[in-house]
Amino acid sequence: MGLAAAALLGGASVPAVAAPAASGASVLATCPDNNWYIADGRTGSSTTNGVNIRSGPSTGCTALGQAQASHNLRYDCYKYDSGYTWTHVLDRTTGISGWIRDDLLTDGGAYYLC
Repeated sequence: MGLAAAALLGGASVPAVAAPAASGASVLATCPDNNWYIADGRTGSSTTNGVNIRSGPSTGCTALGQAQASHNLRYDCYKYDSGYTWTHVLDRTTGISGWIRDDLLTDGGAYYLC
């Protein structure tokens, strides 16, 4: 901020604030993302073996384990990231909980937004 602008504001500094994201813009995921709850409760499975269960709803988040097609997954709720929806799951076979992208789940994942 220049001296003239500071003088007009009485010498007070004004912190910069980011503008809100445009509607439909992607929200960057936070890793880990622990802001979820059991809203759905249905069960399903992954479309294939070796599907990563991640710490947050993004491929940039750490893989905590892998779901296999034979595993029973409890669906909790879903979030959006980078054009995809992600469901928070509990793998009842291994006890690992985390996020799986919905296109990797046999029935599209949770019905309820987190």
